Amino acid sequence: MKATNGRACPIMVIGQDKLAYSIVSDLLMGGHAALLLTTDQQGAEEAIYNSEVPCKNLCILTEWPEKIQSTLVVLVTTDEAEVKRELIGQVEGRCAAHTIIAVNLESVGLDQLQKQMQHKTRLLGLNWTYPVYRNFFAEIICNDHTDPQALDQLTQWLKTYWKKDPSLAKTGFSIRARLMAAMLREGLYLVENDFASIESVDRACCNDAGYYLPFTGNFRYMDLMGTYAYGMVMKDLNKELSNMDTLPGILQEKQRNGEVGMDAGKGFYSYSTEEKAYWQAVFDGFSREIQQLISKYPHEPSDY
Repeated sequence: MKATNGRACPIMVIGQDKLAYSIVSDLLMGGHAALLLTTDQQGAEEAIYNSEVPCKNLCILTEWPEKIQSTLVVLVTTDEAEVKRELIGQVEGRCAAHTIIAVNLESVGLDQLQKQMQHKTRLLGLNWTYPVYRNFFAEIICNDHTDPQALDQLTQWLKTYWKKDPSLAKTGFSIRARLMAAMLREGLYLVENDFASIESVDRACCNDAGYYLPFTGNFRYMDLMGTYAYGMVMKDLNKELSNMDTLPGILQEKQRNGEVGMDAGKGFYSYSTEEKAYWQAVFDGFSREIQQLISKYPHEPSDY
């Protein structure tokens, strides 16, 4: 980060949910300064302090500052283009021309947000996985308008401040979101057509893909197993896969009924208060151990 009056400017994070707070926690765990803008100071403090990180370098704001001095501003918003445009405009009106702005992008394209910007070359997409301080994932999204220096700088900051192993999507949209959507679409298709139960789809994911994906990813795993066999399977199977272009009925019903996940007490499964606490504890323990395991078996030969 560039310095102001001899002091380093903290990275600014803007967001209202546990993902934003986890991004801040990861910064603090590395000993770096963080400036958080949120409407829920109490919720932020509870989430960050509970992650057992040193908070002496944390400053929380609940109102927009007149000027933003940070050279990197990270936005975490709902996946709505208008919400993102509004926040980007708020930041641009308060920061210097060289400030890099990074925003999470799932279904919204980077070019959709750049059109009305003063300096569109400094906006990049940046996706995370929760809990941020327990994994190496970061996805940078750029396009032909992106300033190469801004891209290089963001990549370096992710490696330095968050210890990430960033992937790069060059055409303005998310790799992760599309891979996840394809897998979820097929899983929901299997359930809706009574080919398999929700429990069986989850077991297949955990016991197969969950076994190898943290180690290699899809392409290196095919190399390990032999690409010819996968080619033969895909040749016959591709025409049978789901090609639905609307939201699956089962997911629409869940949303209508407010069955939106564990926090609501029901999603695809039902959860009591005790079960929610249990799964959170299990998730925390698993995240810690899988982080250590991935570190033990690096995926690039240069890492050995």
